[in-house]
Amino acid sequence: MAEALPDYPDSDFSDDDQSPLDISFNKAADHMKKLASSLDNNQLLELYSLYKQGTEGKCNIPKPGWLDGRGRRKWDAWKSLGDLPSDVAKEKYIALVQKYAPELTDLNVNNETGAKEAWVAVSSLCRTEEEPDLVYSELSILDAAREDYADRVAELLAEHPELRHDRDEDGLTALHWAADRNATKALQAALDGGCPVDSVDECGQTALHYAASCGHIESTKILVKAGASILKDADDCSPLDIASDDEIKKVLEGAI
Repeated sequence: MAEALPDYPDSDFSDDDQSPLDISFNKAADHMKKLASSLDNNQLLELYSLYKQGTEGKCNIPKPGWLDGRGRRKWDAWKSLGDLPSDVAKEKYIALVQKYAPELTDLNVNNETGAKEAWVAVSSLCRTEEEPDLVYSELSILDAAREDYADRVAELLAEHPELRHDRDEDGLTALHWAADRNATKALQAALDGGCPVDSVDECGQTALHYAASCGHIESTKILVKAGASILKDADDCSPLDIASDDEIKKVLEGAI
C-alpha cells in the first residue's frame, strides 16, 4: 500500500550544504512521489526500510501492537536491515529508485555537479506534443482517483458504470486510492458515480480505514457523510481503532 512510504519532507539545506550522496538520496526520495503509485507493497516496504535506515539508522523504536498491522509490517522491514550503515542504505535506496526509474541510471553520487545535472534532466523529461492528451485520455479510473482527476473519474463512471467495482492487484478500488491520497475531489466524484462506499481490499479494509489511518480528515468526513460503515478488517481493526488523531476519532465516533 502507498502508506508504506514515509513522507519525504523538503530538505532544510541547500545542495551546497550537503554531500553528493545526500543530494542524490534526497532527490531520489523526492522522485518517489512520482513512482509510488506504480510499485507494489513489497517494493514500497523495501524502499521504506532503506529510507528509514538511511535517515535514522538502526531501527530503535518498539514494535507496534497487533492493532496496527501495517505499522508492524513497516517495522519488520526496517528491523530486518539490522546494523546496515546509513550510507550503505542510502546507496541501496538510490540504486533501487534508479531500477524503477530507468531515466535515472546516469545519476552519479560521487560527483556533486554530475548529480545535479542528472536530476535537471529528470525534471525536464522529453515529451512528445501528444503526450499530455494521451495521458489524460488513457487514465484508468484508479489512476484518475489516485491523481485527483475528478472530471476523469466522473467521465469514466458515466460511460462505464461497471468500473465502480474495478480493483488493482491488491484489491484497491478508486475509493481506496482517493482516500489514501486525500484526493477529495476524485473521492467525491467516485461516490457520486456509485462506487460502493464499503468495498474492501484484500486485507478487509475499506476506504474509511485508509483515510483514518493516513490522517486525512477531509476524506474521512466525506466517507462518513456518504454512509461509510465502521467495519472490522482482517486483523479485527476498525477505522476507529487505527485512526491517527483525535479529530478523526471524533468524526468516526459520531458515525457509530
